[in-house]
Amino acid sequence: MPELLQQLFTVAEYIELLNTFLKREVVRLSGEVTQVQRAASGHVYFTVKDPKEQATLSAVIWKFSYLRCGVTLEQGMQVILTGTPSVYAPTGRLSFVADTVELTGEGALKNAYDELKKKLTGEGLFAPERKRQVPELARTIGVVTSREGAVIHDFFNNLGKYGYDVRLADARVEGQQAVGPLLEALETLRHEPIEALVVIRGGGSLESLQAFNNEMLVRALVSFPVPVIAGIGHDQDVPLAALAADATVSTPTAAAHLLNRSWDEAHAKLRQVPYLVERVGRELSRIQTDLTLAWESIVDHTADAIRRTGELFATAERTIRLSNPERQLHLGYAIARKGGKVVKSTRGVVPGDELAIQLSDGTVDASVTPPLIKDLVGH
Repeated sequence: MPELLQQLFTVAEYIELLNTFLKREVVRLSGEVTQVQRAASGHVYFTVKDPKEQATLSAVIWKFSYLRCGVTLEQGMQVILTGTPSVYAPTGRLSFVADTVELTGEGALKNAYDELKKKLTGEGLFAPERKRQVPELARTIGVVTSREGAVIHDFFNNLGKYGYDVRLADARVEGQQAVGPLLEALETLRHEPIEALVVIRGGGSLESLQAFNNEMLVRALVSFPVPVIAGIGHDQDVPLAALAADATVSTPTAAAHLLNRSWDEAHAKLRQVPYLVERVGRELSRIQTDLTLAWESIVDHTADAIRRTGELFATAERTIRLSNPERQLHLGYAIARKGGKVVKSTRGVVPGDELAIQLSDGTVDASVTPPLIKDLVGH
């Protein structure tokens, strides 16, 4: 930068200029930890050296970053640091300001995993009775994952068409450097009106999953205000974040299916209800048809019975009319009554009896005389 040659800097100005440029260069470096010193403020000062070369570098990690990384620095530890160099103005000393500390080597990572798992298990953070039920028919979902890559696409491609409102918090999910972005994403979604939280990423090694074995992240998931679903890979040692989640599945696709389950069941029941309604409708229609046919049959049979009854009444009336004794009177016959009773034989009267002789147009009174009796009896 030739223009800088035209300026005259004080020492303080030059150090400030150096730091401005140096802070733009975030790097990762590996080394062996020596001379660890924990200050009362919580900051940790230490030295990292190259075990193969005679090279050392002063380093510092501030309290918040140290607590967040979840690694206890000890002398002899092999680590990977991520951060920027900085010149401390009062002494002119160059130090490396670390944002994250990662353990290296499967053995170290496994030991750290086992120790933290034992500690958190003892606190009951992984206990089944602490788990919350994933809400049924949840629609507003918070998702923490990287916006890039296949994971988010797999999740959305398998999420059902149930009108979900997905609030995505983009975060790095690879390695120890993901701890900060993941915690920030959780803090963002903590204030969103979501019904469930989904934390997803693809499978990976113990090293790549370091962020999900972080104590601060585990505690943030346990204290999250809504149930948490974790789908963060199939590592042999289940990530501690997955153990802390309320529901754990192996893949992002499985997480989507878990959310779909209650909706699928409700949809199936809804399909069954229209089927039953349709079936009941068909049955009611059949019953109505049967009742209509039965009513028509009753009406037909009743009408026929009334007709036949009318014919019987007409026949009976005709028979009664033809059998009426009074009809015979118009033919010249008469009816003799004694004391109101019909006389049917000469044996029923004696001379002197009074008779009432009924004719077609009236009644004639008569007395029985002996000659008439003799004539009537044939003497």
